[in-house]
Amino acid sequence: MKYQIFKTPGRIDRNIRTHELIGIEYGEDIYSAADDIIRAVVDDLQETEEYKHAEVSAFAPEPVEDFRRSHRYDYYSVGIVSPPHADKNILIEYGIIEAS
Repeated sequence: MKYQIFKTPGRIDRNIRTHELIGIEYGEDIYSAADDIIRAVVDDLQETEEYKHAEVSAFAPEPVEDFRRSHRYDYYSVGIVSPPHADKNILIEYGIIEAS
């Protein structure tokens, strides 16, 4: 399976035309591709000038809930940015399309 990963400027179910393709990963299923998807999200965040000095991580991909169904994404991941001198972490959603 092929997994296309899109960075969103907000939520995965809004402003879909502004989402940016940041990577494509392959795996037998979402579970076998999960580590590569997480790595792609972390790499994308680390390459962002704004987050250059922050710690970044990401959650494993999960199915998009029915109430958030954007008619585009099958899965989503959340990138986590922990700036060194901030009160809160920054969460960035990534949409994932599964294709054969």
